[in-house]
Amino acid sequence: MTRRRPRRERGAVAVEAALVLPMFLLLVVGIIEFGMFFKDYLSVADAVRAGVRTASAEPRISTYAQDAADSVATEGTAFNRGQVQELWVYKANLTDQYPTGTSSFASCTTCVKFSWNGTRFAPTYSNWKAIDQKACSYSPPDRIGVYLKTRHNAFTKFVFSSITIQESAVLRFEPMPQTQGCA
Repeated sequence: MTRRRPRRERGAVAVEAALVLPMFLLLVVGIIEFGMFFKDYLSVADAVRAGVRTASAEPRISTYAQDAADSVATEGTAFNRGQVQELWVYKANLTDQYPTGTSSFASCTTCVKFSWNGTRFAPTYSNWKAIDQKACSYSPPDRIGVYLKTRHNAFTKFVFSSITIQESAVLRFEPMPQTQGCA
């Protein structure tokens, strides 16, 4: 009942498998690598948004930047915090997400920068004091941003070895009522 293949077709299946299997494996590895990358990217985006929400709710509170960095660390458990290259809490331009007076994340004149010390984010540079924040309800409040730059190292390094993830988010400070120190 089974039909025998002609002699010239023997081994064709092995050749076809040898041609298709590497492409199939590359596709599977690529799906896994990019899936892990997207997991890290979404975790970074969530952490940045949590940090900026925390900072925007604390105008003129001296620990606003550290509280924002702590929120980033708490929400960012899905990505490797040891790979963080830059974390900034900064005063944002009125028109875009960049630090005041710039059009990129190359420099920052009004910000607090952090680095990961193994257990938490510690400030390494600060030139934006809480008392200098404009957050009164009768004037437009300052905009505050959180910027995070980190590396995602590939699992297999077969498709790519590492990718830089950069994310920022900006919100206005919650306006303070005149009874809380606005003159």
